[in-house]
Amino acid sequence: MSQTEMPAEATPTDAELVISARSGDNAAFGQLIRRHQSAIYRFLSHQVRDQADANDISQETFVALFRSLDRYDTDRPFLAWAFVIARNKARDHHRRRVALRWVGIDDLLDQAASPAPDAEREVAEREELSLVDGLIKSLPEGLRTPLLLAAMEGLSHEEIGTVMGLSAKAVEVRIYRARKALKAQLAHAG
Repeated sequence: MSQTEMPAEATPTDAELVISARSGDNAAFGQLIRRHQSAIYRFLSHQVRDQADANDISQETFVALFRSLDRYDTDRPFLAWAFVIARNKARDHHRRRVALRWVGIDDLLDQAASPAPDAEREVAEREELSLVDGLIKSLPEGLRTPLLLAAMEGLSHEEIGTVMGLSAKAVEVRIYRARKALKAQLAHAG
């Protein structure tokens, strides 16, 4: 057989790359990343509308994909599975930002953000979110519950009032007090 007749090596499918990556072939996972990173980034850039956030969430997506390779069904399209994980990461990002913005401390966290490398930034963000989570948990239940129901679940003051047996105005006051307490505690902690 002459060199012109030799078959070209076939490009591995996504499923084949996943199987190789599962057995420890990091180069196979790297190939998956190179193959799909543009599509994931484009998708996320439309979800979060900020290039830096889209880039960070893309990286989080690929870390999550790598950690979840054993759960991937190789009979299904890899990119569709990757989009589901990317969408979930984007939702998590939105939830954190909405909650922090709603509470009124998003600006404080933005000011405290440093231009650290991604891994260090991720650790710092995790610590900040852990701090905020701890501060929220330290609120008295009567302030914590309406705050969480409004910020995380999107309930109206009337709906929260129904849940807690309060008037809408009482809920509004409690949310105001919770936000004020969180801002003060965060300023004191920072």
